[in-house]
Amino acid sequence: MDFETEEQQLDAIKKWWHENSTMIIGGLAVGVSSIFGWQYYQQETKVHAEQASVIYEQVISNLQSPTAVNEQMLKVNNLQAEYSDTPYASLSSLLLAKQQLANGEFVKAQQQLDWVINNAEQDELVYLAKIRMARVLLSTEQLDNALVLLNQAYPDSFKAMALELKGDALLVKGEAEMARAAYQEASSFSNSTNRWLQLKIDDIALPADNNTSAADTSEPSA
Repeated sequence: MDFETEEQQLDAIKKWWHENSTMIIGGLAVGVSSIFGWQYYQQETKVHAEQASVIYEQVISNLQSPTAVNEQMLKVNNLQAEYSDTPYASLSSLLLAKQQLANGEFVKAQQQLDWVINNAEQDELVYLAKIRMARVLLSTEQLDNALVLLNQAYPDSFKAMALELKGDALLVKGEAEMARAAYQEASSFSNSTNRWLQLKIDDIALPADNNTSAADTSEPSA
């Protein structure tokens, strides 16, 4: 399934984990030989995931309180240290990064996104963090670093976002034709009409378009 926004991606990831977490975590215990040992392991991993979920909900609650910044950071650090095998550590890091960006704390936000990229065990969260990291790099004019990230391979569900951002970076660098090509490729991976993307394509006039326009507007020779 393709998604148009990061929020749709994130909602799908959380829904999928909620439905499959027990099975995924349980798959780690394939080598357990005894029935008792397997049941114990399954129970422990379920409790482990539930504990991570509780802390994650607390992180969400703390977002509503400007005075709980330090407590929120402690909880995120706890999830990263003790529950990195669950998606809740990465999800909390993404939330914290979003808050930090809103506060103009770009370096701190990059650190959180970098943690997700290097530690998340769920590929979808890694790709989502890369997309958000690219946005940060673009907003801070780190164009070459953004392009290095955006030139990496992405699954089809993320390609439209990655290619559109690549086009944005190329356009700022003055590579109009390459930017237009990236936008057009992004459009081919979009599962619905993206009017904003189409506007970006239309706003970039190709050299041939300019020549034609000049010919059309020139006065006939005597």
